[in-house]
Amino acid sequence: MLSKIFRILQRDIKSGMRDYMVLYIIIFPFILAFILKMMTTSVGSITVNVAVDDSIGEDMILYLEDYAKVETFDSLDKMRERVNRTDDIFGLTMKDGGYLVYQQGNETQGTVDILDLIVTSYDNQDLEVPIDVRISDIDWKLSPLKQYGGSLLAIFMSVLGGMVILINLIEEKTEKTLTAINVSPTKRSEFVLGKGLMGFILPIFHSIGMLLLLNFGNIDYLMVFVTTISIALISVIIGFSIGVTNDNILAGISSLKMIFIPVLGSIFGAIFLSAKWHPFLYWSPFYWAFKSMDAIILKEATWGMIIMNSGIIIGITFIVFMGLSKRINRGLN
Repeated sequence: MLSKIFRILQRDIKSGMRDYMVLYIIIFPFILAFILKMMTTSVGSITVNVAVDDSIGEDMILYLEDYAKVETFDSLDKMRERVNRTDDIFGLTMKDGGYLVYQQGNETQGTVDILDLIVTSYDNQDLEVPIDVRISDIDWKLSPLKQYGGSLLAIFMSVLGGMVILINLIEEKTEKTLTAINVSPTKRSEFVLGKGLMGFILPIFHSIGMLLLLNFGNIDYLMVFVTTISIALISVIIGFSIGVTNDNILAGISSLKMIFIPVLGSIFGAIFLSAKWHPFLYWSPFYWAFKSMDAIILKEATWGMIIMNSGIIIGITFIVFMGLSKRINRGLN
């Protein structure tokens, strides 16, 4: 039985590699993750680079190093030569008892103001501030773009597993091999399992690969695996239900795109709606998957939470399966 299942899987993989659309589906999530990584890197950190000459004291250099990347030079000329290179760096020197900033003019807008604030704060360390300053933690542990973007990508890309199943099934119908399967020694259950495996392998490959690419650190990838498996199940069922009833790949993909509405609606609702409105999203398995993935990324997830959310997802998926099972059986005959 297992050998037949894996032969069907192997055939789908070989067929998919010849189809540029399937290859695009495999690569596309990592392109999105790379773009998100570049965006969060630029948003999350602005580095001020400063070159100083020998007029700047050691105490000032140590103070600058708390906020900026500092390069030291033994003369004003060497410092100015460093500033005149093509990269983004300022020069700082002492003149007539005050600080003088050198800049080439191509530096990132606003960074000279940051350097000015650093120098001013150093000169006024002993100044008593006539206000009460308090620091409040608003509970952001990561860049919001990276946190929510990573969770959204991991959940959203689970749909692509169902899309690959859909494409393979329509190709089977087009090539008349689906009819041949019904009179072959291969059992219906073996065929369904063989076709469905890609719907689980791809989401796992995508979700773990994207989270690693985004550098989320030592999160619990076993929890990611369990959450991805549970949410991939509904995508597989929908992929089968559309694939067996369509004869055109583009029409099938267009039909599958309708699932994007509840996916994005559930995730954006979980992010932007007040907690009192969240019960209106409880019907969506993608809501529960997002809550699990978000907690995993924040390292707040517990196995009790993951098992409960995955159980809810599987329960909703079972209801969907009961509604689509007759349609799938008719399409496979």
